[in-house]
Amino acid sequence: TWGLRSWLRVAELGKMERMKVVLGHLTGSSQRRVWEPSPCRGSLSGPHDVVVVHGRRTPIARSKRGGFKETTPDELLAVVMTAVLNDVKLSPGQLGDICVGNVLQPGAGAMMARVGQFISGIPETVPISSVNRQCSSGLQALINIAGGIRNGSYDIGLACGVESMSLRSATNPGDISSRIMDFSKARDCLTPMGITSENVAERFGISREKQDAFALASQQKATRAQKLGWFKNEIVPVNTTFTDD
Repeated sequence: TWGLRSWLRVAELGKMERMKVVLGHLTGSSQRRVWEPSPCRGSLSGPHDVVVVHGRRTPIARSKRGGFKETTPDELLAVVMTAVLNDVKLSPGQLGDICVGNVLQPGAGAMMARVGQFISGIPETVPISSVNRQCSSGLQALINIAGGIRNGSYDIGLACGVESMSLRSATNPGDISSRIMDFSKARDCLTPMGITSENVAERFGISREKQDAFALASQQKATRAQKLGWFKNEIVPVNTTFTDD
């Protein structure tokens, strides 16, 4: 059909453009390159743009004492995966790839991510990977999926981020080299994040009172937004059980 031919033509042009860019990187030039101003890439739009079409999340609970303290991350992940696919009316098998950001789970949550995939009904034919970039792991998952779409590996991908600080310890680094104390930069990796926050607060003059006031205002805004229903299309309800201590 015309539509299919047009789509194939666009795909062909996209590949040609990418080849030109790659060849430009590989081909040297004896002439001095003259740099010219150009519009910011973020301000442009075109048929090859990668776009985020939907996003959902679970509620956020307190670590060790909240409503999710006994809920495994694969269950939380599956709830959101299912909700997203249902909302956009996408057949799970149409996904080209899934990437899940995680920090504390073993292997950056590789097994946890795969289990969550199957619980949500996504077939094993859809590949999945996990990534750990500390606090920006979910963002890195989004970058990875966007990169795969941009380079033509697939057309649709699912980027996720999930964590349970209740079921894993952030203070246990596991088995590490006995030579860590011989290298100052490596030794610094053992410094808790709380110490870093103390150093930042002292450097920029952020008092405890200012931090408490900011935290209170943030909680008040979140409570008001929740009561007004501003998050109703974003938060996915989760049915779970936990022991009341």
